Amino acid sequence: MVEWVKLTRMKIDFKALPRSRMSYEVSVEPAKVTDAFKEALRELAKTVKVAGFRSGKAPENLVRAQIDEAKLREEAYSHLVSQVWRQLAKDLKQMPIEDPAVEVVKFAEGEEAKLKFEFDVRPPVKLGAWQKIKLSRRTSEAVSDKEIESTLNALARSHAKMIVKLTPAQKGDKVDLTFSGSLGGVRLDKLSSKHFPLILGEGQVLPGFEDKIIGLKKGDKKSFSLKFPQSHFEKSLVGKTVDFEVEVEEVYEVILPEINDDFAAKFDHKTLKALSGAIKKDLVSRRANEELTNQKAEWLAKFEKLVETELPESLTQAEIERSRSQFEQFLRSRNLDQQQWLKDRELTLEQLQQDWRKMAESSVRIGLGLAEAAKTVGKSLKTNEDFQSFVDELVSSAIEKK
Repeated sequence: MVEWVKLTRMKIDFKALPRSRMSYEVSVEPAKVTDAFKEALRELAKTVKVAGFRSGKAPENLVRAQIDEAKLREEAYSHLVSQVWRQLAKDLKQMPIEDPAVEVVKFAEGEEAKLKFEFDVRPPVKLGAWQKIKLSRRTSEAVSDKEIESTLNALARSHAKMIVKLTPAQKGDKVDLTFSGSLGGVRLDKLSSKHFPLILGEGQVLPGFEDKIIGLKKGDKKSFSLKFPQSHFEKSLVGKTVDFEVEVEEVYEVILPEINDDFAAKFDHKTLKALSGAIKKDLVSRRANEELTNQKAEWLAKFEKLVETELPESLTQAEIERSRSQFEQFLRSRNLDQQQWLKDRELTLEQLQQDWRKMAESSVRIGLGLAEAAKTVGKSLKTNEDFQSFVDELVSSAIEKK
């Protein structure tokens, strides 16, 4: 579509591109281009001194002779782009959701200029019957006495006394270890550690590992091999036999406090019964929050299927960049090497980036859909908290009443 904007002496060629992107090629008459060069020259003249003339009083030709032509052209271009965009933005029916990308098609002093502006706009959104989404009411599993007891024991361990012992380590003792694991003679960093704390008998590590440590004293060294079970989370090692070299740095007897009213007082509860009640209440709350999180995920998955819209690439890229930034921060916080992390999980960077794009597109689709849904009920969502609150309301109303 081509149109003339008489007041600004511009001709505009508009094209709608895929993924809700707009292209405006603007033709500007020579007089407007000349004005931009004059304005640029006036600005740059303020920094030029011509012998024999006061500042700003030298003839234009003498001033221009001392100004780099490339710099003058750059300044004139900046003036023209700014002026053209301001005027163009006033007449836009759909406002950009990003700064425009500007391409110089043609630009020379005294000639017609052509500038191309491209940018994404918020796309139209078509929603299915999102108000009819229903979720089944679920009852969280009751908290058992065994769970409360387990939590009490964990609290007791966190307040235990550690007494160095020179006798062999037994089940229940704490040991500090230095160990390395090798596969086929090649040392694996992810299976090696120094000053590694371990409570024997709690099953924190590879099955069978703790049994090999029981009976060792401070300074003892031991070599043994263990096969990784099918259920292990490190899928690249499942079914493989790893050779371990272990040295015991220290052995501690763990003296647990008695779990009674005095113990409860350390947590600001007068009785053990009161502490147990508080633990139960906390576990119930956590379980309810987990269930709510699951229901939110279920609702959003159903809602996304009802959203029909284009996905602006700028919004998608912003989400991808957020994932990339979080991933890099995760690696830095744990001092991990990216290539090794990917190798351990049998992933390539390309596969990871594909996952980021899928998540980004899902997030953008849901976000655009929620904004449209909010508009239909007269709500304005400006912050992330607004979106979260709106989703909470929708999930709550979608849960079937008893």
